[in-house]
Amino acid sequence: MTSPPFNPAGLPRHASPKAGRAIVTYGRSLMSLVIARSLHEQGVEVIGCDDVGLTVLSFSRHVADTFIHASFATDEEAALVDFEAAVRRFAPDDDRPYVLMPAFRDVRIFARHRDRFEPLIRIAGPDWASIQMVDPKDQFARFLSEHNLPGPRTRIIPPGEYREAPPANVTAPLIGKPVDGVGGRGVEMLHTRGEVQAYLAKADPKAAVLLQEVIPGDDFCVSFVAVRGKPIGVVAYRNIAQFPRKAGAGAVRETVDARPFIAATRALLKATKWNGVAEIDFRWDGKQTSEPKMLEVNPRYWAGLFHSTASGVDFPYIAYSLAAGLPIFNPDEDAVKVGFRTRTPGAWILSAAQEVAESDPHLAKAAEAWANYRTSVSQGDLVAALRNLGESAARSARGAGAINTLREHLKLHANLPTELNSDDDPGVGLGVLFALSSLIRHGKLPPELKFVAPEPAIIGAHPPKPVAAKERRPVIGVTKPADGDWLSYQAIRFAIAMAGGKAVKITARAPRDPHSIDGLVFGGGADVFPERYQAEPKAGYRYDLPRDDMEASWADAALSHDIPVLGVCRGMQMLNVLVGGTLFGDLSRFNDRRYPMTFFKRIFYRVPIVVAPDSWLADAAEKRELDVNSIHSQAVDRLGVGFVAVAWEANGLIQAIEHSRGAFLIGVQFHPELLIHRRFARRIFRSLVAAARAHARQKSARTQPISGDLAKAGRQSPRPS
Repeated sequence: MTSPPFNPAGLPRHASPKAGRAIVTYGRSLMSLVIARSLHEQGVEVIGCDDVGLTVLSFSRHVADTFIHASFATDEEAALVDFEAAVRRFAPDDDRPYVLMPAFRDVRIFARHRDRFEPLIRIAGPDWASIQMVDPKDQFARFLSEHNLPGPRTRIIPPGEYREAPPANVTAPLIGKPVDGVGGRGVEMLHTRGEVQAYLAKADPKAAVLLQEVIPGDDFCVSFVAVRGKPIGVVAYRNIAQFPRKAGAGAVRETVDARPFIAATRALLKATKWNGVAEIDFRWDGKQTSEPKMLEVNPRYWAGLFHSTASGVDFPYIAYSLAAGLPIFNPDEDAVKVGFRTRTPGAWILSAAQEVAESDPHLAKAAEAWANYRTSVSQGDLVAALRNLGESAARSARGAGAINTLREHLKLHANLPTELNSDDDPGVGLGVLFALSSLIRHGKLPPELKFVAPEPAIIGAHPPKPVAAKERRPVIGVTKPADGDWLSYQAIRFAIAMAGGKAVKITARAPRDPHSIDGLVFGGGADVFPERYQAEPKAGYRYDLPRDDMEASWADAALSHDIPVLGVCRGMQMLNVLVGGTLFGDLSRFNDRRYPMTFFKRIFYRVPIVVAPDSWLADAAEKRELDVNSIHSQAVDRLGVGFVAVAWEANGLIQAIEHSRGAFLIGVQFHPELLIHRRFARRIFRSLVAAARAHARQKSARTQPISGDLAKAGRQSPRPS
């Protein structure tokens, strides 16, 4: 089931470029995906960013480009400098609205440094003075008391105090909270004075903590967007399933009537003169005789943003319009769908599994044994580890009947909409790779993956089911060596699949029939045999002569049958050689740049290139400057007959070529399949698949092949200089 569009209130669509451009931060999160989709559907061009790469926004079709900045957590000033440069770089060259949309905790930083960015770009966030009135949590407790607003009785424990013993007048049970935690981090239920003492003893001695009375009832989230202290859109919801179940992030959410929370919300907004979006956590027992109590304010977007927006209020676009000075269209209160439900990708499955496991003694014991196994391994006790592992397996086997119960639980919510099945945006499931990017860039996992109840929701390992193809996927043949290069082929295969095609191997041992292929990728690999371009072979180097011959035959077939061809790295070099071009046997003449020598370093090395205007690559990339990888050890020297260079490094090294006669015959020296998190790389494969699809449709209608014999041209003398 797909979710409703993010325009339930009937906001006008913007078909013109005047809709503007927005920079959306915290690109790793599902919140940023919701913001990007909301803006893109209104015609706004979206630029995503994060302090790591390979984020959900890197793979989303709703995003035009992305960039990486320094980490706010480690160097706030460096991050701000990076943003200043990015804001200037992406600034529109016309009068379109230009808005920075902080997606998470960075809203505080941008609110504090608003003068560093405005008026070049508008900040879509509340004023710093408003935020300071209710944030962090200890300030919110004072705010409630000063304005006589409903909330729990709260004791603020200053940094370093009562670490040895709690105050004498503290009576359990209590809720312990750090003042700056998010998503439940550090929140604990304290049942006895001993637990209170233990909680204070382990708390950060440099930060205050809160001890709050326990309010009976359920948790409710009230999300709102306000204009100068007046709410213009409100959605309230509750979590009907969580993971972890007792104190975790929302797994299944349900919209509820917001009226019981409106009075307190209006009072808070009026007192703070709030301008923008935020979310208030309430706790209430649902009785008409009791008053909902406010627990805290999140002065930013919240984990349930998709649910709130899909319930009937387009929070991101209203916030964008407010910052951009566009007309504000108040959502219709009747448009909010009370009873509407959504699920969080992955979390709803884990929540159901936990519920089933806790109800089955065998599975509960299996979980206990598995936890003991991990502890034993970490302590180096292999004997105990093996014993616990065996017990876990045995217990799980005896509890296997619970799997059927789990299936029944999952059926209850399987068809609910999520951030990931809301539209045809299949690449976003790869956003989980931001963890790998964090390891490479920062040497550690991001904090979201170090806590059992992360908030906001991070892209999960359950990508949406692919949309059924309306027609046969074009078949793209990928040339490769008969043995090896498995990883490289899988990367190209995945890139082709993302673009809507189907990859098949072509090797010297399995050359295939040209009539069965709709498009071609000449892949990377070993050096082209030098005698093909009148050069001397390297001593001791193993060339793949059968592959060279196979690709020469396929190149001839491609031009004869008008098959679209993309040459990648060695593939580009091979195409050039086959029409009389030559290669540089190494990169020694380009000694102005120290190219990495190991394969691993080459994957992450980046080099800037300039793309010729009016070229195929410029159309595909929609850019004149790109940062690409550099995995090659050879380069094109003299161009072959019919090829022209269309991209270069600053030192003149050719990075892309295209053929003047072939309908789609191009080559790139870099590896776009290893840059698939970048939009321009995905567009390269989409262009290939689109050309292959058109070729497949025209096969029967083609009456005359393109003239010329590419293979024969390769055996002729090189083109004069």
